[in-house]
Amino acid sequence: MDTSADSSHAARDKRIKSIVSFSHEIQKNFPSKNDKQAQKNLIDELENRINAIKSYSLKSPGSQRHTQLDSAGTDLWNWCVQARRQDYCDVLTERSKLFTYVRVYAFLILALAQWGDRNTPGDLLRLEKLAIKAGRSCIVGGELDFASIVLQKAADYNGTLQNLQANLPDEESDACKKLEAEYFTIRIALAWKQERLDVADHLYGKVQNCKHSLDPVSVENLADSFLEIGKDLTTKKNFSLATKWLERAYECINNQELDQLSREAVELRLVISQALVRSYLNTHTTDDFRKAENHIRYIESEVGDKLVVLLLRLEVLLSSPAEAFDSNAYAGVLQRMVRSMDMSESCFSIVIHHIRKLNDKCPSLASSVFDEFIASRVVPSQHEAWVEKAVVLRTQLATTHRDTSESIQELTVMFDGVGVNLETPLPAPAVLAVQTLIWKKVDASFSQGELDITEKWCRVAMHPAFCNSGPANTAKIARKLMSCALQRNNLDNATEIFQSMSESAKREPMTLYLAYKLALRSGDREMASDCLKRISEASSSDPQYLYACCIDAQEAEDKRCAIEALQHLIQISEYTSLGAVHLPALLRVVIRLEASLLYSQDQDEADRHILIDDICQVFECVVAAIQRDPRDEQGHKLFTVEELDWFCKNAYNLSLKNIHVWQPRQTARMFQYCLSFISQYPRDIPVQAAEDLSLRAMFCHFLTATAHIALARSEDNIETQLQDYLATRNHVKSFDEALEARLGNLDEAEACHDLSTFQAMADCLLRAQSAPGQVLYSTLRKIINYIFSLERFDNEKLAKYLRCLLKATLASEPEFPLKIMDDICRLVKQCAGGENPIPPREVEWFTTTAFNHGVDLYGANDDGLSKKWIAHALTLAHYHQDGGDLERELQKRQISLKWDSG
Repeated sequence: MDTSADSSHAARDKRIKSIVSFSHEIQKNFPSKNDKQAQKNLIDELENRINAIKSYSLKSPGSQRHTQLDSAGTDLWNWCVQARRQDYCDVLTERSKLFTYVRVYAFLILALAQWGDRNTPGDLLRLEKLAIKAGRSCIVGGELDFASIVLQKAADYNGTLQNLQANLPDEESDACKKLEAEYFTIRIALAWKQERLDVADHLYGKVQNCKHSLDPVSVENLADSFLEIGKDLTTKKNFSLATKWLERAYECINNQELDQLSREAVELRLVISQALVRSYLNTHTTDDFRKAENHIRYIESEVGDKLVVLLLRLEVLLSSPAEAFDSNAYAGVLQRMVRSMDMSESCFSIVIHHIRKLNDKCPSLASSVFDEFIASRVVPSQHEAWVEKAVVLRTQLATTHRDTSESIQELTVMFDGVGVNLETPLPAPAVLAVQTLIWKKVDASFSQGELDITEKWCRVAMHPAFCNSGPANTAKIARKLMSCALQRNNLDNATEIFQSMSESAKREPMTLYLAYKLALRSGDREMASDCLKRISEASSSDPQYLYACCIDAQEAEDKRCAIEALQHLIQISEYTSLGAVHLPALLRVVIRLEASLLYSQDQDEADRHILIDDICQVFECVVAAIQRDPRDEQGHKLFTVEELDWFCKNAYNLSLKNIHVWQPRQTARMFQYCLSFISQYPRDIPVQAAEDLSLRAMFCHFLTATAHIALARSEDNIETQLQDYLATRNHVKSFDEALEARLGNLDEAEACHDLSTFQAMADCLLRAQSAPGQVLYSTLRKIINYIFSLERFDNEKLAKYLRCLLKATLASEPEFPLKIMDDICRLVKQCAGGENPIPPREVEWFTTTAFNHGVDLYGANDDGLSKKWIAHALTLAHYHQDGGDLERELQKRQISLKWDSG
């Protein structure tokens, strides 16, 4: 007995049993999608078994073993095909790899089961077909080693079949030829994947020998393989080789009659043509460029204005040098595309893309084509997303190039068509996008002073198609139009635009500011005042518009409006910080402006009194502001000593200067404010400054008391009169206290050596109205004496002081001017014979004044006083150095006076 043979058969049977058992186990326990580890384990097991079974050989498998292996392999193959179809797994995943391995394993089982040279042609055809399918799966999955294994088997089967082909029936012979073509096709693909293009070229030569016997399906597969090789080479920038393989692909499929090609094959032919044209263009040679044009022309003659052909035509035009680019031809192709294509998302995107390309070369042509596209295809589709995107892009193109009236008009016409033909208005987001783009142009052109362009852009932005524009945008654009009109000084147009705005827009601060500018230029002060009031109410927390109003009013030289704007700013400052603006400076500006208007020629008395009240009100605001003690960000006082000096001196000087013009109550208010300022000074100011303030306070009390006396005497209302007398008493008391603190009393005035003090006191008394005669006489007489003791002035200046004293007391009680006249006569007599007589003109003035006053008393039937004054006049005339002419003249006139005998 041959034991070695028995053991060999046993080992072979065991191996076959293991193969069959494992094939059944795969089908029974195939892992689920989620079990990643089980899939990996099965892949590893299959890889080991494939590497083992590929080297197995059964020279005489026997019918039973053949049947077992063939059945197991067939079942596993069919199961794999069905499971793969149901699984829908992606290529190049672990699960796809698992199915590829199962298919290779099933094929190798079937290959093992064959009888060697006993196989029939039918068996060989079947095995070659399965080998090709398994090889294709391996190539697709990137398993090139396994693809080589199964395709080597296919090569063996193909060689055997070629030897048998002469004796095969026609049907099997045709099948043999078809499989041979498929084999070469898949082998070329494998050589390409293995980067063995020399092998691929060799195999292509073999394909040429059998191409006349290929059926349309085989031709399609072969062309598709060539196409993939060409695309891959294109990706790798190897354009010359890519062109060669794409030409082979086109030649392969173009040799077939068009009526024999399937619908997919026809589309494949166009895809190949597209890739080939691009490859021609990428070589950048004149010869290939000409080939590309000829190829497109040839396809165009077959299929007409098909989208792919037109796209190729555009690519050819784009490939030409920039200086030779034919914008008109490009636009013409785009127009053909717009008119011929079926609208879809992809087609819409393609047209938009190429319009952008044309816009880079020739914006005017791009806009023209785009307008046609929108009018003829986009708007009629009523596709909201397309319309929105197209309208926004069209606006973007128009706003990215130089502004011309023609381009703006073309955009307007486009919007006209959209507004009329669109069933639903443009949605708000699209309107917002369009207006935002236009607004950038509006701002740019306005800043450059191009008012015509600005207005045209504004008109576009307010197109009726934008009915979903928000009120804020509408108002913003209208304001810009109004600004243009104001820039042109077209007040009627500006008024028309303002009136056309909605009520809510009119109430916005920016609109009110423009209306204020309009009112300034129109001279409508009532409107300006109303605008300022509304601006102040609407922007209490942000006074920037009021600042602007102040500046505009000053530029317009309208001080009243400037003052009113500043007054609103002052009101706001009571509740909020004005930031960078210095509040004291703001108050100073108001005071200066109002003071400059005091004596304006174009205002009547009533207006002047209102203005004075306004000045008083501003100073009152200053007092209130100082009492609030505002500080800056560093904590420093805003109202420094220097600021207090300015307000204090101006309040005092302004009231003192106008004491004879202003109403007494206005004067009293101003002096009272001055006293308030004085009270706010810190205690540590220099001694000289403190003395000056003390003196100023004394004068303020004196003049305020004088004003209240005048008010009380003219007041009919008892309660008000009593209040004025009470104020007088208080200020007199304060005056006395201040005077005593400074001088002790008037009798000790010699202790004071401050000439300016006495001069200021005299000035205050002379300016005061309705002061009692006794006060004027006694006080001024002493002040003159003190001044004389300090200054030691001459007789001429003394005469001037006496003249002022006489004029001040002449209208008071008779005794006081007579006493002064006695002093004057005595002085003139004393100086008449000396070296320094009273100047003749002063003597003449005293003489004529005394005589005229006597005549006035004569006319009033006060003969006693009349005689005294005329006697003084004759006495003074006697000492006038004119040779007695004045004395004789007065004597003549005295004779004509007829006094009563008593």
